[in-house]
Amino acid sequence: MSIFLGGHFEVQPGWVFVSHVESYPHNSTLEQPKPAVSFELKAMPSPLITTVIPTYRRPATLRRAITSVLNQTFPDFRICIYDDASSDETEEMVDELRRKDSRVEYVRRPQRIGSLANFVDGANRVETPFFSFLSDDDVVLPRFFEAALAGFHRYPESALSILTTIRMSAGGLAHDAPVLHWPEGLLKPPLGMLSILRYGNPDLPGLLIRRDVWETFHGWDQSVGPPCDMDFELQVAARYPVVVSKRPGGILLVHGGSITSRTCLDWVWPALPRMVSKLTGDENVPADAREEAAEALSRRLKRGLVMRGVIRSIAGGNWDEAERAANLFLQECKWTRAAGVVRPARAIGEKLPGMRALSRAFLAARVSLRVVRHLDLQWRFRSYSKLVRVTP
Repeated sequence: MSIFLGGHFEVQPGWVFVSHVESYPHNSTLEQPKPAVSFELKAMPSPLITTVIPTYRRPATLRRAITSVLNQTFPDFRICIYDDASSDETEEMVDELRRKDSRVEYVRRPQRIGSLANFVDGANRVETPFFSFLSDDDVVLPRFFEAALAGFHRYPESALSILTTIRMSAGGLAHDAPVLHWPEGLLKPPLGMLSILRYGNPDLPGLLIRRDVWETFHGWDQSVGPPCDMDFELQVAARYPVVVSKRPGGILLVHGGSITSRTCLDWVWPALPRMVSKLTGDENVPADAREEAAEALSRRLKRGLVMRGVIRSIAGGNWDEAERAANLFLQECKWTRAAGVVRPARAIGEKLPGMRALSRAFLAARVSLRVVRHLDLQWRFRSYSKLVRVTP
């Protein structure tokens, strides 16, 4: 059996790409820059791809996620599920699928290690040449592996193969699809990094990663916190070429409840200042690109302190977090006037519960406006809305 990937090339089950990593020059005057990676085909035991699915107490959506991988047109893969010590029927549900398909593998941790550590440990255990992440409530589209491998075949120097991820609510409304705004094809460094900063980062359901690249960068830097996946993508795309296709590869589920369910500031601080420090200190990245990166991440920090640090914290009733954000206004942005507003607002808000409801209404209105702004996406991706429905 063979899977057609485009052109005159076919990948046979059992073939892998053998890579040789070298540094990629940033001299734009070179007509044919030295490739970061060269590939050759070699017959080796399958599988070729691993999908890492960390999970915790979401058996219904986990079933949907696993099924979306099993429906891939490219069959040479394994699915590794890492259960962070769920105490529900997760194990029984996965066992049912394992009995039907031997490509499904399951590890239940004896005690909780946390979501981020569960992702990283799962990736560190990968043995196949390529792998992808999939959250237990997201889905991949049937030709994701096929299209992502085609990108690696066409541009073998690529470190990542990126497809479009549709950000969609559980009701089937498309919120955004950042990669649609990117240039398509081979993005030589640092264009991939700049595309992340200008248009938005590629989400995990549409990203296929080379294992040797993961090992070269030592995976996600957990000290960055929740956005360490974006940090990894920035670091890789700043130094190596990536291949981009605007073809949809997956769906990331946007939760209505996520407005207040997480520690908001962890997504902003100290994550973003650390990203700035890492990129601006990398002399392998051109100076003008480092300057643009610092400006873009600084703008994101200011927005994040307002939206995540103050408004979302107030909506969740976390006034300590909102006041912490106010202190960061002074420390990071020198916003003395803005910082001075939060403390009086806390005194009023703790006495008037309506302020929390007002913050929630504001956030809900922003979500609605985003959907309205992307009415074209609702029409374009209307056929995918059924894929986010969960069968009990």
